[in-house]
Parts: sequence; C-alpha cells; structure tokens
Amino acid sequence: MQWGSNGTGSGEFRGPESVAVDGSGNVYVSDRTNNVVQKFDSDGSFLVSWGTFGSGDGYFHEPKGIAADDSGDVYVADYMNRRIQKFDGG
Repeated sequence: MQWGSNGTGSGEFRGPESVAVDGSGNVYVSDRTNNVVQKFDSDGSFLVSWGTFGSGDGYFHEPKGIAADDSGDVYVADYMNRRIQKFDGG
C-alpha cells in the first residue's frame, strides 16, 4: 500500500519525517517541509491535518518526530521551534 504523493494538499507530502499509530489504528505523519501533521485512518484515507509555519501554539517549524498514545493524544517534536507540542485526541 502507498499513501500520498508530492505536493502541499490533503494527503500529499513534501518532506514526510515520522509516522505514529494510535490505539485506534489511526496513522499520523509529520511533514517537516509543509509544516503540518496529517491524520489517516488505518486504510490510508485522509482524515484531517493541522499546523502551518510559525511559532505559536499549533504552528510548526519543521515538525520531525511524532508519537501517539492509546488515548489518541499526539506529541510532535517541533524541531526548529525547539519544543514538543501535545495535541489532545480525546
């Protein structure tokens, strides 16, 4: 199975960096070049994305590492902002 293609839209990537899976089987991909996190269901269907370039809450500057817990909370290593952001999946 293959997900995505080159680009900046929903389900597209320019610099996919890390992948995480939550307890429900949803898949999260951090895209450092697009400064976004995308969420897919276990079949690879695009669900939602969040983030854009910047330094405020919910903004990214090269998101790299990503992890998800059984509650669906998502943790993103926001590399150039030198921080970890937590997003509530509950």
